[in-house]
Amino acid sequence: MRQQCKNCPRRLPMLVRFASSALALTLMACSGPSSSAAPRGEMRVPASPVQRCMNLGGALEAPNEGDWGYSIRAEDLETIKAAGFDTVRLPVRWDVHAMQRAPYTIRQDHIDRVKEVITQADAAGLQTIVDLHHYNDLMSHPDAHYERLFAMWRQIAEALQDAPDSVILELLNEPNDRMTVERTDAVNAELLSIVREYHPGRWVVVGSAGWGSLSALLDSNPPEDDRIILTFHSYEPYDFTHQGAFFADPPPPTGTRWGTVAEYSEINAGAEAAARFASEQGHPMLLGEFGVYEEVPLDQRAVWTRAMRKAAEDRGIGWCYWDFATTFKAYNLERDEWIYSIKSALLDN
Repeated sequence: MRQQCKNCPRRLPMLVRFASSALALTLMACSGPSSSAAPRGEMRVPASPVQRCMNLGGALEAPNEGDWGYSIRAEDLETIKAAGFDTVRLPVRWDVHAMQRAPYTIRQDHIDRVKEVITQADAAGLQTIVDLHHYNDLMSHPDAHYERLFAMWRQIAEALQDAPDSVILELLNEPNDRMTVERTDAVNAELLSIVREYHPGRWVVVGSAGWGSLSALLDSNPPEDDRIILTFHSYEPYDFTHQGAFFADPPPPTGTRWGTVAEYSEINAGAEAAARFASEQGHPMLLGEFGVYEEVPLDQRAVWTRAMRKAAEDRGIGWCYWDFATTFKAYNLERDEWIYSIKSALLDN
């Protein structure tokens, strides 16, 4: 998820464009609102170690945990596991806790907090995806920040070298701006080589540019490696999922509804394209973020969320909902209970 602030740039479009209108019409014909069609032919998506995942947004991705109204509690991880999830994704902002000059040392207390959450998640029976989130300066001035990025990842990889097998590492969240597909391909290759020095067999999540869009992933060349999970994010249509969001600039107008046959077909077409790419590349696929802003009517949030989840699951794609308890919440911290409609959309048939 992009940074939750009023002045953040608008998310780039994420829906893959299809070159052939005939293909789109074919998908529409078999992808109505009740569709659960699986990929056709011999397309097989490699099994993902992540099936049902919850993003712990708004906590360690903030400049300081708690700044955005949420701090991770051990009981939250137990609650997530008990509901039926197998993984949590831990978005972490590392750059504000690292020196600006070489050797770019990351504060030990920040590393220790990440380790603490990992330990709590592992005790609860959850896998943890640890990423590098909101490195905004890298996106706008990549050449000036490569050295710092590589140094931070070397420290992260070394610090987590003895982490349990339940830990998965994600190289770079939502590259955007000047981090093009080509730049991101090169950075992914370098970061993976750094990680592999310390984690030769650990699962690593790899995405692409355009705010982690599917269209960018389809244009990318993932690294050659037997233990990577491809990922993309989708909040399409943006004007529906982000309507009224205070951090959008400007916020899309409220009142937009979702659920036509054509809109279902777009979701299914995107999932189909993602599954085909995963099959061609021979890697598992993860829908790493999807969700609807909390002030959108709950029935509409639930309808879209269920459609996205089903489109992914029907094609063997793992998923990770954004997010647990902040602006796209599935859990109400004030009442200390799940928002039933969203939990049902994620976990019930």
